[in-house]
Amino acid sequence: MDGYEDRAHLEWWANRSTCLARIPVRLRQTAVPDARAWDAVVSAPLDSGAREDMQFLIEASPYFTLRFADDSVNEVEVERSGDGGRLRLSAVPET
Repeated sequence: MDGYEDRAHLEWWANRSTCLARIPVRLRQTAVPDARAWDAVVSAPLDSGAREDMQFLIEASPYFTLRFADDSVNEVEVERSGDGGRLRLSAVPET
């Protein structure tokens, strides 16, 4: 990934007290900064079992918590983008 990068974690919560997945990612904001969308690459390579688990969670509910190093969070919708380690994240509008 070129340009400005940030590190964060994608978290998939089953409920308010149970986090089922915490995946480290490298982020790059998309070309439209106001769109609140990011291209992400999973920081550690995922083995086939972990890729299947992540795909299962995305299919169950594509809504993850994106947690930055400063502990700020955004709710995002996750889509796979190409191979298993690339993702497209879009901020979920606040209601």
